Amino acid sequence: MGCLYYLYNVNQPGQADLNMSELFEILSHTLQAPVDGFDQFEAAARLIKVPAQQELIPAHQIPTHLYVVKTGLARAVFFTQAGKEYSKEFFWENDLIFAMRHLITGQPIPYKIVTVETCQLYQIPVAVYRKLVDSKPQWKDYHLKQLEIHLLAKEIKEELLLLNSNEQKVERAYQLFPDFVTRVPATLLASYLGLTPVSLSRIKKRLGL
Repeated sequence: MGCLYYLYNVNQPGQADLNMSELFEILSHTLQAPVDGFDQFEAAARLIKVPAQQELIPAHQIPTHLYVVKTGLARAVFFTQAGKEYSKEFFWENDLIFAMRHLITGQPIPYKIVTVETCQLYQIPVAVYRKLVDSKPQWKDYHLKQLEIHLLAKEIKEELLLLNSNEQKVERAYQLFPDFVTRVPATLLASYLGLTPVSLSRIKKRLGL
């Protein structure tokens, strides 16, 4: 099954297809974007607007595109056969949605990526990005550094979830990521922390949050 959302160009007729400085600035928010070959990246990109609660990348399929977030909030989520869901990761302004497992292994991803809020995204074919990474040293270095950032984020999450009680997890999350916990809906925050919404609500009341 393909993506279950409707896309449309944000740019109006007569305008330039993309604002290079904007895309370059977003791509460089965490790491300096590669200059060599950026024109190819830009030419392949399309600015789209996706409503909330729509699928960007389906589970168990080969991703065809990666995304650069201009505005909005999205998440990666696992679904069990019993219908339970676990939020794996969140993405918002200036983030790259890579589907790293696919880029490393070439295999389908076992989770889906869906929008939480209405999002404006730059959509780029995975094949274009992969070609740049394989053929240009600047892009290979950029890609490896992005992998390092993702690995660090995962280690921080593992530390948070494995070394703390449920109450400590919530307290630490509010201390470390105040923007995150106030923006993400409570039900999704609970699934990210491995809690039920009821447990999260009770803990927040005890902590005065």
